Amino acid sequence: MKIGIIDLGTNTFNLLIAEIKEDQTFETLLNTKSAVMLGEEGINEGYISEKALNRAYTVLRGFRQLINEFKCEKTVAFGTSAIRSATNSGPFINKVSEELNIQIETISGQQEAEYIYQGVSQAIQFTDDSFLIMDIGGGSIEFIIANKDIVLWKQSLQLGGARLLDMFKPSDPIKQEEIDKLMHYLKLELTPLREAIMQFPVTRLVGSSGAFDSYAEMIYFEKTGLMLPKSTLRYFITLQEFKQLLEILLKSNRTQRDNMPGLDPVRVNTIVVAAILTKAVLDITKVSTIIQASFALKEGVAVKLAKHI
Repeated sequence: MKIGIIDLGTNTFNLLIAEIKEDQTFETLLNTKSAVMLGEEGINEGYISEKALNRAYTVLRGFRQLINEFKCEKTVAFGTSAIRSATNSGPFINKVSEELNIQIETISGQQEAEYIYQGVSQAIQFTDDSFLIMDIGGGSIEFIIANKDIVLWKQSLQLGGARLLDMFKPSDPIKQEEIDKLMHYLKLELTPLREAIMQFPVTRLVGSSGAFDSYAEMIYFEKTGLMLPKSTLRYFITLQEFKQLLEILLKSNRTQRDNMPGLDPVRVNTIVVAAILTKAVLDITKVSTIIQASFALKEGVAVKLAKHI
């Protein structure tokens, strides 16, 4: 059975087309994404601009064509932070349902975190130790503390890259006083995570897709001069490697970032605040290892569907 899974993120819409196997696993047939930038205007005011909604509709129309070409028997779509927090998303959801036959389900941050855990579990091997999974979206960030047996804690915070960028509007390159101001804000907003870490100490940080994909690809290119193979499910990043990358990003302007090999063009604007956010989380956790996992929400949905179809 072929299924189409759409993740309507704040920065990008992601499409996974997979075939469900009889042994309750799935095979990826197509994995693609398109930039929509739903949070480019108005994300902190609780609405999505008309231009952004038009971009979103155009992308979904293209996804519909791909889903039809693959003759998918089932299609599911999930709206995350920008969709669930926007006061004007209802008419858009109705239009997509009526004209494209795509039913968008708006999911909570808790449900999003659960799917992310299921997806990441297909890319890395959990152990008895507690891992912190971190997924930086455009509108929100999902945290999950888990081991090989159970999710111990999960929470979604309104600290996505696009949201922080809109809130702080840093200079380009970012100034030290702006970094200090952002770090102070994050220290306060990450209090729930700090309390959870005290209860469930973690040994590793797992970065789910998104900004962590760019970290891995940039670091890999710096070491090898090659692009990270697309088949890579996980990539280990040392704390020193991340520190060096952070220093480069903090000193960079947009033009320089445009030309950095491995940096996803979608993340050129948000990667600096995402890296600062990652640094703030590392300061709290004191982990010894960072693992980039290529799988996230849509793969987690595929896992769930494979078990129930």
